[in-house]
Amino acid sequence: MFRRAYRTRLDRILAAVEIPAIGLWLGALCGFAFVFAPASFRLVPDVTQFASLTAANLRALAVLGAICGGLAIVVALVRSLDASDRTSDIVRAALVLLALILVAYDMFAIVPAVSAITNVHSPEFAELHRRSTQVYGGVVILAFIALVMAAVRGDA
Repeated sequence: MFRRAYRTRLDRILAAVEIPAIGLWLGALCGFAFVFAPASFRLVPDVTQFASLTAANLRALAVLGAICGGLAIVVALVRSLDASDRTSDIVRAALVLLALILVAYDMFAIVPAVSAITNVHSPEFAELHRRSTQVYGGVVILAFIALVMAAVRGDA
């Protein structure tokens, strides 16, 4: 479809978009999970403020994920148009799509329920937090796998 030299250059440009997009999203997810959430839990004494702050950050992460993940999906599919590694490109796009579906599930099913809880020491909060942690853990794993697959992908 493309001349070899043009295809290689185009693939490098597309990789230079896809890899940072996934990396930025993954870094933001890890920053939230390992830095922001534990610190805010310890430092914000008011449960209502804590819930509002956390929900706002999760919404921002969902928007960032939609932008970066959507961009990564489009780029992976464009890279698959004329590639010897087409299967890897399609698998990467599917992994990112699955991660975005998990984020949407968390935002629409878990976060509103967590935000409504007034006692962060209740069993209901603990269960919802566990579910949210599992969902976001899955998102992190999927994004990490997609990032590694994008980074090790050979030239087309």
